[in-house]
Amino acid sequence: MKKNSGFKYLKLAEKLQQLIINGTYPTGGKLPSVRTLHQEQHISISTALQVYAYLEKQGWIEAREKSGYFVAYSRLQNRRALPPVSNPAPTAAEVQVNEQLARLKFYSGMDVVSLVGPAPDSAILPAGKLRKALSAVARTYDDSYIPYGDIRGYEPLRQQISRLCLNWGRAISPAEILVTNGALEAATLCLRAVAKPGDTIAIESPTFFGLLLAIENLGMKALEIPTDPVTGIQVDKLEEAFRQKKVQACLLVPNFSNPLGSCMPDPQKEKLAKLLARYQVPLIEDDVYGDLHFSPDRPKTIKSYDLEGWVLYCSSFSKILAPGLRLGWVIGGRYQEKISQIKFMNSAATNTITQMMVHRFMEQQRIDLHLKNLRQTLNLQNMQMIKGIQEYFPKDTQLTQPGGGISLWIALPPKVDTWKLFEQAAAEKIIITPGPLYSSQPHYANCLRLTNANPWTDEHEWAIATLGKLINTQL
Repeated sequence: MKKNSGFKYLKLAEKLQQLIINGTYPTGGKLPSVRTLHQEQHISISTALQVYAYLEKQGWIEAREKSGYFVAYSRLQNRRALPPVSNPAPTAAEVQVNEQLARLKFYSGMDVVSLVGPAPDSAILPAGKLRKALSAVARTYDDSYIPYGDIRGYEPLRQQISRLCLNWGRAISPAEILVTNGALEAATLCLRAVAKPGDTIAIESPTFFGLLLAIENLGMKALEIPTDPVTGIQVDKLEEAFRQKKVQACLLVPNFSNPLGSCMPDPQKEKLAKLLARYQVPLIEDDVYGDLHFSPDRPKTIKSYDLEGWVLYCSSFSKILAPGLRLGWVIGGRYQEKISQIKFMNSAATNTITQMMVHRFMEQQRIDLHLKNLRQTLNLQNMQMIKGIQEYFPKDTQLTQPGGGISLWIALPPKVDTWKLFEQAAAEKIIITPGPLYSSQPHYANCLRLTNANPWTDEHEWAIATLGKLINTQL
């Protein structure tokens, strides 16, 4: 399935695919009859037949004469186990990812099949509508975007961001919001506000190398905390670090983290918010993937439960509208004034015309409808990527099953060296990100992160099949 369609049968087919992926309908299991589907989903018999015909054509199900439809063994019989809970060393470490990242930069801009997309592909983002918004701003606002803007950001945009915050359960005023040059600047400003060089920051293990890079560049250390591939960081282990005064602050991605795709359950977020207040430890919450949930309900944030301002919340438009706009924001709680001062010294006001452009887009478009379509498309691409990995990678490969975001974390057999795999794949013009990039410790040598950010094409299936062959050469 390509870009999301309004056809009922395609939408229902997507839902059934997700139920197959998450095991609700197990391999070989029987699906509802055509008549049952017709009655339960309030669709016509012909639409129900279209649903099953599509799923059968895609290889998800098979028809058995006089018996009905069943989940196809050929697709999901090799469903992978989840990677284990991580087990990092319990001591802080200096971060050294700059040199490793340089090996990736060499391939930027080349004609390659990229499996590392840091944001949804431009083909599934509203490029045309954003162009119209930019044209409208240029026509309507004359030269009002030329002077320096408000250090806090364009106020009409901050008003719209405050409405977005209602989606995760908090009423945030525009005055509490500071617009930044992307979420990474927001996280860096927060780190500078809550810690100093030499301080230790608690992080998930593994975690996004961009956050590790920020910690490294500020001369801070990282303490990696054991992290579950489904439920995220282990809060009891984090509390132990608080109790032993091992860390000065935390930097977490609780919703659909990069690279694991894990999502901390809401009760754990509430528990952590209370612990932060008890031990008076600030937490920087990176929530750039929170709106990319595959289930009907958006997960809450740790900030949702923050009553005393210890949570510094960061997010951006990079994953939901356009990464090139470089627009993020921070809600700094008790550190807001200090963050504003650092922002002024660091980069002054954020680009005004891009803020006006996004404001115009959100004023004219239904952001909720755009997000719904984007989530459905990413969900489908996620299932297609999982299906490809199950088909082409070794049987003992371990694989996450994220409920949102754009990341898949893969643990290959222990013999595999993913930096070596990176070099082999690059020779075939395929780009991946090796697992060691996601840790401050010498971990995850046999792991890699792939992305569901790109539409699934024959080229991408070829790349996954080729990776499978290259992996086998190391076994």
